[in-house]
Amino acid sequence: MKKLILSLVLILGCFSMTTTLAINSPDLEILRKRVTEEIMDQRMNSEQVKNLVASIQPDGSWSDINYKDLSRIGYENGRHLSNIWLMCAAYKIPSSPLAGDKELLKATAKAINFWTVNDFIAANWHSNEISNPQLLTHILLLMDKDLTEKQQADLSFLAQRANLDAWGARPGGDLVRICGIMAELALYKRDAQKLKIALETMAAQARITTGLGIKPDLGFHHRTDRVTSILTYGTGYASTLTDWAVRLTGTSFSLPAESLNLLIDYYLDGICKAMVYGRYKAPGLVNRDMSRKGDLGPVDSEIPEKLLMVSDHRKSELENIVKIRKGEQQPNLSYDRFFWHSEYSVHQRPSWYSTVRMFSSRNNTMEFPHNMESLKQHHYADGANFISVTGKEYDDIFSVWDWQKIPGTTVVQRPVMPSYTEIVKQGKTGFVGAVTDGSYGASAFDFESPLDPLKARKAWFFFDKEYVCLGAGITSSAEYPVTTSLNQCLLNGEVTVKTVNEKTTPEKGEHQLSKVKWVLHEGIAYVFPTPTDVLLNNKPYTGYWHDLVSTTRKINSDKETRELFSLWIDHGKQPADASYAYIVAPGTNPAVTDPDSISSRVKILVNTVKIQAVHHLGLNITQVVFYDQGTVQLSNGLTLTANNPGIVMLKGTAQSIEEITVADPGRKLHSFQLSVSENFSGGGANWKTVWKKQEKTTEITFTLPDGQLAGKSMTIKNRTFEPECAKKQPVLAREEHLVKGKPAKAGEHFVGESYGGGIVIWTDETGQHGLIAAKKDLPEEIQWRNGASKLARHFGDNGDRVVNARGDGIGAGAMNTAIIIAQLTDDDIFGNFAAKMAARYQADGYGDWYLPSKAELNILYQQKDMIGGFDKDMYWSSTELNVGFAWGQNFSGYGGQYNQNKSSAYAVRCVRKF
Repeated sequence: MKKLILSLVLILGCFSMTTTLAINSPDLEILRKRVTEEIMDQRMNSEQVKNLVASIQPDGSWSDINYKDLSRIGYENGRHLSNIWLMCAAYKIPSSPLAGDKELLKATAKAINFWTVNDFIAANWHSNEISNPQLLTHILLLMDKDLTEKQQADLSFLAQRANLDAWGARPGGDLVRICGIMAELALYKRDAQKLKIALETMAAQARITTGLGIKPDLGFHHRTDRVTSILTYGTGYASTLTDWAVRLTGTSFSLPAESLNLLIDYYLDGICKAMVYGRYKAPGLVNRDMSRKGDLGPVDSEIPEKLLMVSDHRKSELENIVKIRKGEQQPNLSYDRFFWHSEYSVHQRPSWYSTVRMFSSRNNTMEFPHNMESLKQHHYADGANFISVTGKEYDDIFSVWDWQKIPGTTVVQRPVMPSYTEIVKQGKTGFVGAVTDGSYGASAFDFESPLDPLKARKAWFFFDKEYVCLGAGITSSAEYPVTTSLNQCLLNGEVTVKTVNEKTTPEKGEHQLSKVKWVLHEGIAYVFPTPTDVLLNNKPYTGYWHDLVSTTRKINSDKETRELFSLWIDHGKQPADASYAYIVAPGTNPAVTDPDSISSRVKILVNTVKIQAVHHLGLNITQVVFYDQGTVQLSNGLTLTANNPGIVMLKGTAQSIEEITVADPGRKLHSFQLSVSENFSGGGANWKTVWKKQEKTTEITFTLPDGQLAGKSMTIKNRTFEPECAKKQPVLAREEHLVKGKPAKAGEHFVGESYGGGIVIWTDETGQHGLIAAKKDLPEEIQWRNGASKLARHFGDNGDRVVNARGDGIGAGAMNTAIIIAQLTDDDIFGNFAAKMAARYQADGYGDWYLPSKAELNILYQQKDMIGGFDKDMYWSSTELNVGFAWGQNFSGYGGQYNQNKSSAYAVRCVRKF
C-alpha cells in the first residue's frame, strides 16, 4: 500500500484513468437495467402515498408545503419532489399494493406538471444541482414510458443541471456525485458518449491530489480551508465511487484496478481509521454534522461489502471491518496514525480509541457552519481529545453540552460565546504535528487561540494501556478564568474519586475536589502524578438541538435532559505559565488494576514551554517534543539533544536505543539533526550517523520528507546500513528545468536571470524561449470575475457564468486572459478583475503580461523563493474550472492547487512569454 501511495504522490497526484472506456451498447443496457433495479429495491409506505393522492390539490400542489420558501436553510419545495418520487415508486415497484394504479398515475402527472411549470430554484446550489437532479433522474429511469414525451423532456432538462459546468462540479466530494447523476441520465437517454464522459471524469477523481480530494496522508479535503471532511464529503465520495465500481463490474466500463486499489487504501487507512473500531464516527473528527441528532450512531457494512465484490485488494482487512460492524468480531484493531494535511491524530487499541484534533497556520480552525448548522463549534479543534471505549460515550450529547469544555481543550470561559461568524479562523502557529511509527505516537500543539489572548503548549503521548496529557506555558490576559477539560461525556454509572486523604463516590451534583490522585468513570481512570485540584460535575444537563442551528425547518425542538460526566482543571483568571499533567487509562478495572499504580508505568521527564517528554517504563519508549533546540536527560542515563525544533520517539531496551522516529511539525526543515550519548550506527540515502568517540556521542542527520509529505514521520533503526535501509524518501516531482543559474550559451537565457521586465522562471530546451515572472504582485487582491454576471446561465449561490477559459500548460495563460477579458467586459465595461489588471500591467517597458495558466502558476510556486515577494496566501490562475470556480494555488502552505470561487479576492502575479 505504501508503495502505491508514494508512487502516486511522486506524480503530483495527477493519476487519472488512462484506459479509454469503450462504448458497447449491450453493456449500456446492462448498466441501465442494474441501476433501475437498484432504484426499485426499496420499501414502500402505501398509506403515506394514499394520503398524498388524497391531499393533492387540483393544480398539483400540496397545501402543507410553503412554496414561497426558497431559502438555503428552508426550501420546503424540495418536499414536493420527494412526494413525486414516493408516488412513482409506489406505482412502479411490483411489490407495491398501488402498482399500476391509474388514479395514482394521474395524481403523479399533476404533481410533475406543477413542478416543471414552476421550476422552483433554491438559494442553495446543492438542491438545484445534486438533490433535485438525483430525484428527477430516478423518476425518469423508474417511470420511463409511463411519462408523456413532454414530461420526459421537461424532467430531463431540469436534471441536466447536474453537469460538469455546474457550480458544484468541483473536485472532491461533489464532483463524483454530479458525475454519477450525469451517468444515470445518460443511461436513461441511452447516450453512450455522455455516459463515457461522466464515467471517465468520475474515474479520474480516484487519485491523490495536491488540491481537493484524497490527500497524500489519505485524509480528505472538500474545501480550501484544509479542514478534514473525511467523515462527510470524503465518505460520500467513497460511497459513490464504490456504488459505480459494483455497477460497472464485468462491463467494458469497469474501473481500472489501480483506481480500485487506491479507493480501498483510502477507505481502510483514511475513513476507517477516522472511526472508533472502524464502526463509529470519531466524535472528534465530525464538523457541522454534529448538530444532526443520531449522527454518531454505528455505521453499516455496505461500503466494505461492496468493495469486496469488486476487488481482492486487502481482502482480509475489509472482511474484518465487515465482521466488526456486524458484531461477528470483537474489535481487534491497533494502530497510531497522524494526518499531517489536516492536523489530527488517531490512536486505536482493541479496547479503546482516542483522537487529537488541532489546527495550524496552514489551515482553518473548523468548517464554516454552512446552512447555519453547529453554531457553537468555536473550540472544537483547540486540541480536542476524545476517548472512546464503547463508541457511544458522546451519542447525541451536543444539545446539552458545555461548548467551552470540549474534552482536551484549554479555553477561556466567557460568559457568552462569540457569534457563529467567529467560528472559522486561520491558525496562528506553525509548530503543530505528530511523530508516529504506525503503532505509537506523540502529538504536539503550539496553541495560540484565535479568539482570546491565550497561549499554551499542549502534548499527548500514546501507548498501549494509557496516554499522557501535558500542558505548559498556559498564559492568558483575558478577564475570565481559563480551564482545561479532561472529558465531558455521557454519565454512565458512578464516579469514584481518590484524594490524598480518602476515596469517595460523590453523589450527583457539582463538586470542587482538592488534591486529587485519580478519578474513575466508566472504566476510564484520570490519574494525576501530582495531586491536583479539579472540578467534577456528574449531573443532569439540559438543552435544545435548535440552539445549535438556525433554520426555518422543525428540528428536534423539544428540551432534552442528559446526565453528563464532566471533569476539568481551573487555572484561574489570567494564568501565567500554568501547567497540567494527567494520564488517561481506559479499561481500568480496580479489581484487577490499582489506579494508584498507573502513574508508575510512565515517567514525565520534562514539562516546560521548551520541552515536553515522557518515558514509558514497560515499553522502553521515550517521546520528546522539542519546541526549540534543547537537551533532555533520558531515564536510562542517556542524553538526547535536538539541534532544531521537532518531535522524537526512541524505542529500545533499558541499555540501548534500537529505533528513532522523527517529525517536523513546523514543516520547514529540510534536515533534522540530533545527537544521543551512545553508539547508534547505520546510514542510508536519507540519514547518516557520525560517532564521536571522544565525546561518546552519535550525531544523526535526517533528510526529511518535503513538499506534500512534509510533516510525515521518518523512522531509522540501529545497526542498519545500505542496502537494507529504506530507499531515499520520495519527494514531489520537480521540473528538471527549474534550476537557477543554468550556464547560458550565446543567445540563451536561464532560470533566475533578470530579463524582459522580470525574472526567467522557465526555458525550453533551446534557452531562447521561456517564461518570465513579474518581480512583484499586483497592488491589491482582486476577484477573478467582473462582479455578478448579467449573463448567468446557472442557478445557485452566485451570479456566475462560464467563459470557456480552459487552457492549461505553458503559454496557455495568454489566450485564457484574452478570452476572459472579451467575455467579462460585457458584465461591466468599467469593472476591474484579475485578467484585465494582469493585461494592463507594465514593467520596464513590457506590456504583454497576462494571468498565468494553472500550469504556469505552479511553476511560479516552485520558484517562489527565488523570485521573492510572495506574501499572500492564495494566487489566481487564468484556468477556469466551471461556472463558479477558477483554479488558484496556495503559496503559503503545501502549494496545493484549488478551485476558488470566482467572486473571492486573491493575489495576482503576472507572467509573460519570450
